Amino acid sequence: MRRSQTLAIALAAAVLFIGAGAAAQKQTDKKDQTKQQPGQDPTLRADDVRLPVQVTKNDIFVSGLTKENFEVYEDGKLQPIKQFESPSDLPLRVAVLMDTSNSVKLKLPFEKDAAEDFMATVTTFRRKDKVLFATFDSDVELHQDFTDNLELLVRALRKVKAGGYTRLYDGVYRVIEEKMANLRGAEEPGAEARRVIVVLSDGEDTASERSLKEAVALAQRHDVTIFGISTKNFKGIGAGTVETSDDKKLRELCEETGGRIFLPSEKLELFRSFSKVKDGLRNEYVIFYNVPNPETTGKEREIKVKLKGASGDLYHKRRYIY
Repeated sequence: MRRSQTLAIALAAAVLFIGAGAAAQKQTDKKDQTKQQPGQDPTLRADDVRLPVQVTKNDIFVSGLTKENFEVYEDGKLQPIKQFESPSDLPLRVAVLMDTSNSVKLKLPFEKDAAEDFMATVTTFRRKDKVLFATFDSDVELHQDFTDNLELLVRALRKVKAGGYTRLYDGVYRVIEEKMANLRGAEEPGAEARRVIVVLSDGEDTASERSLKEAVALAQRHDVTIFGISTKNFKGIGAGTVETSDDKKLRELCEETGGRIFLPSEKLELFRSFSKVKDGLRNEYVIFYNVPNPETTGKEREIKVKLKGASGDLYHKRRYIY
């Protein structure tokens, strides 16, 4: 099984951020395990560690980095980088998961407009990228399965109404379990779609059977990155942004899976948040290295990524299990 760890490194005011999700990914076709893609290191194995890495400075993604800009350490030991992809050209499978509970009723028109703009960008940029649309309130409902047909997505989006309780964690869990967990077997040979959920919510879960911890664990297991756009402070006009306790839970959901949270307070910021998510999907380096001890599983490891650059070496680390 290939292990996957999602990293995000932010280089702003010397603050580093890393979102970590160790995921054991099942290979459904043994023939695909042995196929080498153009430029792929022939020593890569099916159980190698895959590290998607995003690098930003002042909230702008840093391009032009090479393999020589990175070093990876596991449990303090430098690991040879077997393959480096820049930028990642993996197909995208993006689930837009929208809160339609009673608490977001007044914000729903703005959310629909911004989500539609985002869907249009994703589905028209490259034909190999697809979007799914689902909502959560007292129920979790799939309105449109993965497609690159914008008309179908917009039609489903415009029909939704707000009401009921909030099952955020159940929504995340079900989208992964029912729509993303088995994506690998459905993809064309050799291709590994990047799996992403974009959650649009005020962050307050009031009715889920699943916990935050369970949602994070499932996302990590299946290499799903979660981006969150919180509408908790959204007033439609500039009102300042204060992170609430609910936002902190949404932040944990995102950062523990390698994503980010955005806290818009007005319509323009809401659109910009979706734009930043889109940029994050397009600006990604991927690092591969061999598992040092493939015979041991379920053990806690510490991974550290070192970014070498003109401004000095920057580090971040996190403990994870594979």
